[in-house]
Amino acid sequence: MRKISEEVKVGVMSARSKAVKKGSHTKDFALLMTSFLMKIVGLWLAKDSKEERKRRYTLIYTVVAILFGVWVQFRDFYYSWPNFGDCAYTACNILCLIMVLLKLFVVFIHRKEFIELLVYMYKNFWHLNYDCNELLLLQDCRRISTICITLINFCAQGTIVSYVLTPIIANIGRNSSDRVLPFNMWVDLPLSVSPTYEIVFVLQVLSLYHVGVCYICFDNLLCLMNLHAATQFRILQYRLSNLGDTNRKQVDDNESSAALSRFAENCYKAFKNCVRQHQNHITYCHRLNEIFTVIVLGHILVFSLLICLVGFQVLVSRTWTPVTPARRLTFVFHIVGSLCQLLLFTYSCDGLIEESTNIGTAIYLGPWIHLPMDKAGRRLRRDLTMVIVRSRKSSCLTASGFFPVSLETCTTVLSTAMSYFTLLRHSFV
Repeated sequence: MRKISEEVKVGVMSARSKAVKKGSHTKDFALLMTSFLMKIVGLWLAKDSKEERKRRYTLIYTVVAILFGVWVQFRDFYYSWPNFGDCAYTACNILCLIMVLLKLFVVFIHRKEFIELLVYMYKNFWHLNYDCNELLLLQDCRRISTICITLINFCAQGTIVSYVLTPIIANIGRNSSDRVLPFNMWVDLPLSVSPTYEIVFVLQVLSLYHVGVCYICFDNLLCLMNLHAATQFRILQYRLSNLGDTNRKQVDDNESSAALSRFAENCYKAFKNCVRQHQNHITYCHRLNEIFTVIVLGHILVFSLLICLVGFQVLVSRTWTPVTPARRLTFVFHIVGSLCQLLLFTYSCDGLIEESTNIGTAIYLGPWIHLPMDKAGRRLRRDLTMVIVRSRKSSCLTASGFFPVSLETCTTVLSTAMSYFTLLRHSFV
């Protein structure tokens, strides 16, 4: 990856230093896990040229490992034809590889915007410049993020381990000339003979692990970004409902008009800061959508086929080929992980839509009703109306502009996957 501009580098170092001093992200398990996986892939913030060089080499290794997996799976699919059971099994792996390549390609194309977005989150989201109530909202976001990312990672790691254990268990009791690999290798080499077998086995496991990491790390990051963006909208709701750092009980109708006018001016100053934050959050969501909109579309299209094929392997594949318990465990982890991934992905997008829309509702809870009808009071009421109108257009992630992603999308994908599964079952069983 080419060098980042000097402005972005300065922003990275300043944001990281401030975050470390305040300890904002060191206690966030979801952020630590996501950054660790992104560093393995080679697409994360670099504080200096040495670390950036490491990221570049890591990214090159990631691409090589994934291309090796693509070569193995496509050759396996070619030589497995027309055995539908083996082709369906290989198709599951190919779909995952296609999604990994799509994610890497899109993020690499938008790498500068991607890094700038991370810097923005370090500066504006991942810090502790909040009051007690806002910190409670942030802690709630961190708790949900930790649950989501832990669940996704557990299913992904379980799938990877099951892929590795399947040949190990199958090789128990076999002689050295009849050993199997995690994936079929159609090459003119003595693959079952040492040390060729051990070398190919290690290469396949390394490629498998990197594919698994790439498959979940971008989803982890996108889920984290959506949840934190939704939390920022919740924090903004709290600030709009408490303009002027006060509540309605502190505003007495018996106060002098001068005191009420000063209070209205203070509310308007606080309101202007909230408007700037609202504009920044909207801009952030637009930039997030520009980077990930193609990936979101790919997810929606692939999830239906993937859930259908993996479910087909779990329930029906024994018609063609016997399924060992280890391989069936692989399919179980795979389908549970895919369902959790789809649910949490759409849940985070739905939360972004809901919280950005609730900005207008939060304004009604503010102290504007107690303000005098002077110049500042009328101006504040007029501008509050504009914010209410703007909040009706929610911030969201779209599938390449075709439709916004929400929890309704999850039900649509599952319904489509069930239709595909029913068609396969009636056609081939």
